[in-house]
Amino acid sequence: MKLNTLWKTLNRDQRRAWNAWAKSNPVLLDDGSFRRVSGHKAMTMVLRNRAAGGEATNPTHLPDAVVWLDGTLSTTETGPLTVPNYVGFRCGDNGLVDSKWFVWATAPVLTTELNPLATLRFITAFDSGVLDAQGTDITPNLVGNYAAVHGDFRAPGGVPWDPPRKVWFRLHHYADGQLSPGRIMSGLIYDEN
Repeated sequence: MKLNTLWKTLNRDQRRAWNAWAKSNPVLLDDGSFRRVSGHKAMTMVLRNRAAGGEATNPTHLPDAVVWLDGTLSTTETGPLTVPNYVGFRCGDNGLVDSKWFVWATAPVLTTELNPLATLRFITAFDSGVLDAQGTDITPNLVGNYAAVHGDFRAPGGVPWDPPRKVWFRLHHYADGQLSPGRIMSGLIYDEN
């Protein structure tokens, strides 16, 4: 069943509950903005996020209140590295255990680009709990997810980009179908050859 048709399966009280929730909880829309929307639209967006986050899409469960993590991931000494063909982030806070992140990225753009976020596309959701399992503060390599959306970020011919290029990212902390306001960051494509 499509997520937006689940509204019809709800009873009157469940619809009222979603409408009340939507009045005080903005949701992330496809254009990257946060807005308060109808209960039906809010439910659809929350369920879509839950599906992308690997959780059950139960339309009767309204999201719980969340304290968002912010500024905990960075591109410091990470980002788009040509060797070992890596795209990812560094964790600057040990408080990321069992948190999930949604990642949007751009295709490689010139460092002087005036509208660098024009090619921003969703690439993946990942669980930062794997940081502990790896024994490192570096996230898993997301290069496969990146390549599936934007292709290779490395310059053709295996030489450094000339002029230099960047990849821009938008990160959202995820919890119970909700996404935090986005954190925008960029990483210069660094050629380690």
